[in-house]
Amino acid sequence: MEEPTIVPPADDQAAFELGEMLGRRQAFGAMAGRCSAADAECLLRMRDQNLFLSRAATWGEFCPKYLGLSGRHANRIIRLLEEFGPGYFELAQLARITAEQFRAIAPAVRDQRIHAHGEAILLIPENSEKIAAAVADLRREAMPEAPTSDERLSTLERRSNQTIAEFQQLLAKNPEGTEKLLLRSTIRQVIATLRAMDLEMGL
Repeated sequence: MEEPTIVPPADDQAAFELGEMLGRRQAFGAMAGRCSAADAECLLRMRDQNLFLSRAATWGEFCPKYLGLSGRHANRIIRLLEEFGPGYFELAQLARITAEQFRAIAPAVRDQRIHAHGEAILLIPENSEKIAAAVADLRREAMPEAPTSDERLSTLERRSNQTIAEFQQLLAKNPEGTEKLLLRSTIRQVIATLRAMDLEMGL
């Protein structure tokens, strides 16, 4: 005859679940990027289901004592899970990547693979070199290089010409009164600023 299954009271059940999770992983990595998706999901359950209450009065007290990280850091890991899902942690364990960098390439990370140049690379340690190269390529495509000085000067010249044209259009309307005073004040302010910059350059 089978023995009846004993269902522990709610508080005991919470303590049991918490003990299981802590036993499986006593402390999470110091860096969120080295924390697995399973670790992050455990953190989420501990916090949102109040499982920590069997060991500490507050989440902030529980985290450093039993997890080896601050409550603020634990919350950051949970936010990463909520925003990106497991894909962030799967990739971050194999390649150094910040949350901001992942955000730019997130559409390419799905189904435990990183998709780049028509290839779907499985997120496993054996593919770490290929994964790092794919991340670098995707980041370059998502975050184009800053414009050169010549490009910036060309853009500045175009904008300056547009600004001068706008001043000329306003002057052509023969403004009077307050409008004239405001236009004159703006022109003089621009001239004074540019003159000061000219003197600073020593020209």
